[in-house]
Amino acid sequence: MIKKINYYLLFVITVTFTVITLGAYVRLSHAGLGCPDWPGCYGILLGVPDNTAEILSAENDFKGWSVDIGKAWKEMIHRYIAGALGIFIFIITLLFYKVNTNKLFKLSLVISILVIMQAALGAFTVTLKLQPLIVMMHLVGGLSIISLLWLLFLRYNKYNYFNENEIFTNISRKKINLLSFFGYSTLVALIIQVMLGGWTSTNYAALACADFPRCNNSWWPHMDFYNAFIVELATDLNYEFGRLDSPARVAIHFTHRAWAIIVAAMVIYFSFISFRTIKITYQKILSFLLIFFLFLQILLGILNVKLGLPIYIAVAHNGNAVLLLMCLITQLYLIKSIKNNL
Repeated sequence: MIKKINYYLLFVITVTFTVITLGAYVRLSHAGLGCPDWPGCYGILLGVPDNTAEILSAENDFKGWSVDIGKAWKEMIHRYIAGALGIFIFIITLLFYKVNTNKLFKLSLVISILVIMQAALGAFTVTLKLQPLIVMMHLVGGLSIISLLWLLFLRYNKYNYFNENEIFTNISRKKINLLSFFGYSTLVALIIQVMLGGWTSTNYAALACADFPRCNNSWWPHMDFYNAFIVELATDLNYEFGRLDSPARVAIHFTHRAWAIIVAAMVIYFSFISFRTIKITYQKILSFLLIFFLFLQILLGILNVKLGLPIYIAVAHNGNAVLLLMCLITQLYLIKSIKNNL
């Protein structure tokens, strides 16, 4: 039973990662409004308008919309897989209720509630026509779900991470507490960077700076920070392809780059002190993985600018951000485990 639940958790985490990266693909291929309604597509729940009669009927019912079969299918496939994922996660909650693991059940219940909220955000993403705040919250919701699923997996397994020959006498609680504090600070900085990345993407500012390392041939380009981060709450506007002027988009992109430097420095320092402080195999591996995912993320970000945002690199940039976040969460979980073993 334990192994079956364990494998099922890994399966659901894999599906969640697929939904997140597929969502990025839908957004980056400009298919977020491939269907103007929700949960169906032009009123069709299963499938999309794909013949002359259905297309004419759809365009007659939804005035001002032109059916794009390719974009509609991208959007609906994402919805179908996301819907299946929701069912898979509800099953996890039911499983932990049956096995009577109170703490894990509570965590799984929180994840199920997040799934319901995520579905609502998915609906608002369409009905509010890609309102940037809603789209960014939808991205953050997906990352929250996979992070909590991964934490649920770690807690459920409760591996004995430490070899009996590992010596903890040289690790002081003070050092571990400081390491833990800096680790959580790094996590907060990374979450902010993810949100800035989402804001950059949803405002179509990924190519606002056309070169690297400078921005539009300047170290300090003309920017409009005021309008860059104002949330427009109008409900009758279409935000596809963005509504901000160039200086505001440049400000968003520039902020994402600048904060990336801070996050990179924090991740590198955290990995270094973790490697030096805790001489345990798992921690050493995680420290290397953090650095690897960090530099891969930086490389993908640079390639996005240099190559003009090719979709496969842009999607990889989103997916790698998830892996970096999960790696940092694992590092923090193991540090907490070490504190409990001192």
